[in-house]
Amino acid sequence: MTSTHPCLAHRPGHHDDTCMQGPCGYCGTDLRTTASGECRSCLKIVCEQCDAGYDPDAGPICAPCAQPGDGPGPADSPPDGWQLHRLVVFLLSLSCGHQVSLFVNGWYPVAVACCDRLGGTIQNGVYVAYASDVHYVRVISERYEHRPPGTPPEPSELRGRWPRTDDPYRSPHPGTGRYPARVGAVWSFDGSIAPATPS
Repeated sequence: MTSTHPCLAHRPGHHDDTCMQGPCGYCGTDLRTTASGECRSCLKIVCEQCDAGYDPDAGPICAPCAQPGDGPGPADSPPDGWQLHRLVVFLLSLSCGHQVSLFVNGWYPVAVACCDRLGGTIQNGVYVAYASDVHYVRVISERYEHRPPGTPPEPSELRGRWPRTDDPYRSPHPGTGRYPARVGAVWSFDGSIAPATPS
């Protein structure tokens, strides 16, 4: 087993030759000689030997993400007052026109800050995009862990984003077939502007 997974050297889902053609980050197998894919939960590259449950629609899942953690499910009571944490990766369809994979410690959200398609606000030069409503939820992976009392949950993490449809079009039926349904603009509360970000 390698000490550090090569996919930890870049942003989730942005793979390079090191993690695609080097050794598997879990067992060290040469990825040039075996099948591999992106784990549907943590977005790290996993070889077929370390895949713990390939799904034809969602792809592989690595063994660490498939493990249930310290507790096999919510029915088990935490030992000695410990907290039970639900660690889930959701596939969410959003009102902004994107699908996202979102890591959450807890239950699924009703709105997600995804992009600036729906507009946003500016106050004191700080831009905040409007959150997108969640239209559809699918669980990609789920596990439970017992943790010491007072352990704060990890913040939610957006791990991947792509369009909801391959070829968007305007449907003859109102309110369907086109995402996003509306495009917003920026509204400044105090007249300030956000600094330009380099592209």
